[in-house]
Amino acid sequence: MQIVDRIKNCNGCEACILGCKYACIKIVRDEQGNKRPLIDESGCNKCNNCVLYCPMFNPVELPEFEDFFEYKDEYYERDMAKVYRETIRSVKSGTTTEFVGTLCQIAGLKSVMGDRLSCDLRIFPLYCDPDNPKRPECETCPYVAK
Repeated sequence: MQIVDRIKNCNGCEACILGCKYACIKIVRDEQGNKRPLIDESGCNKCNNCVLYCPMFNPVELPEFEDFFEYKDEYYERDMAKVYRETIRSVKSGTTTEFVGTLCQIAGLKSVMGDRLSCDLRIFPLYCDPDNPKRPECETCPYVAK
């Protein structure tokens, strides 16, 4: 079963990739151009770690942010699983670390960090919609009060 069958509102944060012990999840673009996980079911043992790491399945509470930062292409087209790993490694080493991401990516990071954010982690939230840079949330974002 594909993760998007269980997580209908998948936001493409890529946290599920870190949860997969068998490295059988990759991110693909759907018909609308959104990032979605695709599971190689021949390698999946149905452990559900991918779902457990998903902030849409196991919601996390985000801090409130007053300032959002401008859209830049390089922040939206990153390999987030790699960014999460680098960020976690840096924080664990005791280094003050900066993380730039959308609210969904911040939720993904918090999810893979066990729903905790280190005091050594500086977070810079991005506007989610590059076409409307003054709006910090997507229409379906569960992380912003409507």
